[in-house]
Amino acid sequence: MNDNAINQVINNYVRDNLSPKPEHRTYISAKYEALCALLGGGCFQSGSYARFTAINPVHDLDIIYVVRDPTIKLDPRRFMEALAAKIKNSGIPGIKDVQVQTHSVTIIFDDGDADFSIDVVPALELMERNIYHEPLYEVPEILKFNPHNRVYRYQNAAVRPISWVKTDPRGYIHAASALNDANSNFRHAIKFGKGWRHFCKMAYEDDFKFKSFHFEQMFFRFFTDHPGVSTTDAIIACLGAVPTALEQPQFKDRANDKVFIDEYVRELDGKQKSLIVKLQAEAYALAVRLPGAVNSDELHKMLNGILDVERPKPAAVYTSASTVIARPRQPWAY
Repeated sequence: MNDNAINQVINNYVRDNLSPKPEHRTYISAKYEALCALLGGGCFQSGSYARFTAINPVHDLDIIYVVRDPTIKLDPRRFMEALAAKIKNSGIPGIKDVQVQTHSVTIIFDDGDADFSIDVVPALELMERNIYHEPLYEVPEILKFNPHNRVYRYQNAAVRPISWVKTDPRGYIHAASALNDANSNFRHAIKFGKGWRHFCKMAYEDDFKFKSFHFEQMFFRFFTDHPGVSTTDAIIACLGAVPTALEQPQFKDRANDKVFIDEYVRELDGKQKSLIVKLQAEAYALAVRLPGAVNSDELHKMLNGILDVERPKPAAVYTSASTVIARPRQPWAY
């Protein structure tokens, strides 16, 4: 197989097995539009789904709800309770539950093929603008946590109150869209990388600390620095760069150049970094073989092997990076 054929097979693999399904996108769009109609505008999507870098299945969506009253920062709970009541009485189909937190409202649906929820997070529009002349926002810091970690952050709020932070969600969306318009391999490569990271997380749960948005920004920088790069080369390069990415923070926040989105790497201990590097080495050992695939069947086996992450039995010790896991299956079936 030549390089172009290999790249096309990988892109097709990502589209068919890792990208959100069209019917699921239609479902999510309907829920989003119903909420926007209820709230009277001032809403927009945030996160990986809005950047078209989310992988299948999409279990949650963040909606930023722009609020005009700055006093919300003094008592956000009261606003959230009123918002939750409005949503409960809205008649939007499929709502199973509406959960009120101090700084967000979670809407849980049960009328789809998979579990799905929407978090509505308030935001205050700032006078500052990003490089695309779009506004920056002040939001509860909870927006920077994934749904799983938000639960723990809320539980700890009495000890460490939840703060409001400056953010540029529209800037990240605009930048990702522009880069993909320039090279459509961008989102395919990110989704494959996120697929690997997802199955590492599924296997090792909280022991695996490598963050999805961090990995996404590694791909973003690589494509920015290498216009026209293939999906194949981007996967190999970004997987190969993971150990270096754990050494120190490298990616400044678009809204605040004094903040790093990968600041968390300073807090990782040796065992946590070793696990990430061990799994990275196993994936990388297969990834570097992708350009040598002789046919699509062999290529699919390699791709499946990279995503086939399995946690060893408790008695095993994960210190060596020499063993390559290669048990092809369909990881997207979970």
